[in-house]
Amino acid sequence: MKKFNDFELSILHQLSNFQSQGVITIKNLLEKIYFNQQSGKAIILQLKENYAIFFLSSSIFLNSSKQKQSILELTQLVRLLDFLKDNGIIAIFRKAHTIKSPIFLISDYFNEPIFEKDKIIVNTEGAYTDKPEVIKNKEGHIIYNGIQFNDSSAIIKNMLGSIVISDEINELIPKKESKTKTFNYFNQIKKRKYILTVVALLFLLLQNFHLHQKQSKENQKQFNKIHKQIQSSLNNSSVITLKSQKQHKLNYGIDISKWNGDILNNKLPDSLYFVICKATQGEKIIDNKFDYNWNKISKLQLKRGAYHFFVIDDNPEKQAIHYWNTVKNLNIDDFPPIVDIETASGYKVSHQKSTALEKKLFIFLNTIEKLSGRIPMIYSSHQFANKHIVNKKFAKYPLWIADYESKEKPLVPNVWKHKGWKIWQKSDYYDINSNKIDFDVLNY
Repeated sequence: MKKFNDFELSILHQLSNFQSQGVITIKNLLEKIYFNQQSGKAIILQLKENYAIFFLSSSIFLNSSKQKQSILELTQLVRLLDFLKDNGIIAIFRKAHTIKSPIFLISDYFNEPIFEKDKIIVNTEGAYTDKPEVIKNKEGHIIYNGIQFNDSSAIIKNMLGSIVISDEINELIPKKESKTKTFNYFNQIKKRKYILTVVALLFLLLQNFHLHQKQSKENQKQFNKIHKQIQSSLNNSSVITLKSQKQHKLNYGIDISKWNGDILNNKLPDSLYFVICKATQGEKIIDNKFDYNWNKISKLQLKRGAYHFFVIDDNPEKQAIHYWNTVKNLNIDDFPPIVDIETASGYKVSHQKSTALEKKLFIFLNTIEKLSGRIPMIYSSHQFANKHIVNKKFAKYPLWIADYESKEKPLVPNVWKHKGWKIWQKSDYYDINSNKIDFDVLNY
């Protein structure tokens, strides 16, 4: 049963008006119905940094109640589009996106961005942004204030590409004489799909319960806690998490390589959100399961990532080119390029100075950033990073931290103390159909 509030009904009415137009770009549609200069609202996706900013007019931003309402409406809009897509009322599609531009604008007030040394010009009147939270006019006065969100994936999923609207949308809009009626929008097929999802989740929990009974009490407690967190995450209806909130949205995933065989052919837990697979190693090695894993993750509709195993004795620039030539491109939804550097990476690491190692790593990271247009991520352990990755400039790069000992939160290397971690490799003993695999947590 789905009951729409007044805001959602207003969006449904406007979507209905565009139903007969066939294929429409979501950008143009949203600019007409919500994100426009008149409403004082806009979306700016800074893809390179992987976060979204919701800009409001000053009259809204300076009024706390109006600001709160606008944030709630943004969340409701994303949820509504997600609901309509899941129930076949609309179809959202787009070609595979390669990261070419680090910024995407949804507003009739903004045009294609022009990049200068220290700012991005966003319209023909000379308005520009030189830091994420504001837009200034040509004279340098703030005309738009921003709110930074940590998770742009929901925005990207529902607001980029093109849309086709089914005439079934008219069935969602109650007639005047029955405004208070609650409508059931699930047909029998959708009901069965929902029931099967619930049954699958219950089966998964029951199966894991029996498997974990055989493990030590400590492991059992750990996995029970993990599943409680997963259940809590599934019950959490929040779509977007503000950076200022104390509670962070967590999603769960695994990382794999050729050593895990055809793990993706197994029944995967419904709670999994992402899979990261090994792509390359050194200057020439390609993981022989990469192509299969990379395509399979996409078919499973999971967020995906690809990592390079860094060999310190090899040429860092050649390693970066080798990685990028193998991966070739990244979609908007994919993780940025990832480099794995740890104790086993460098065969002579104990005989090298940390500065020499850092120099090589910087060359690799800079080369990857130029090739991909995205800021890469670093995977390492607390012990290795504190010994060999000590330059504070590395804090620019998101951290994927390996820590199997900590329970509540991982130990973070000194360089990332203030910035924190992006992914936590929490365990190397996660069970999928009796296969032991790395278990990861994504922190939004």
